[in-house]
Amino acid sequence: MNPAALRAALGSLLQEPDPHRHLDSLEVVVIRAHLTEHGLPADGPAEDRPRTIEGWVTWAVRHSRAS
Repeated sequence: MNPAALRAALGSLLQEPDPHRHLDSLEVVVIRAHLTEHGLPADGPAEDRPRTIEGWVTWAVRHSRAS
C-alpha cells in the first residue's frame, strides 16, 4: 500500500487539503466505504477509529501489512 497515494485519494475524495483536520461522522463513513471497497474492512470499535485522513492512512498501512 502506498501511503502517499492513499492520502491523496482520500483528500481528493473528501475535497480536503488538510490531512490533519478532524473529520465529521459522514466523512468517516465515506472513508470507511472507500477502504472497504479496496479490500480493507474498516470496522471495529468507534473509540479506536482514526479521526483524521492522516490517521486513516496510518491505520490502513498497518492493517494492510497485518493481513
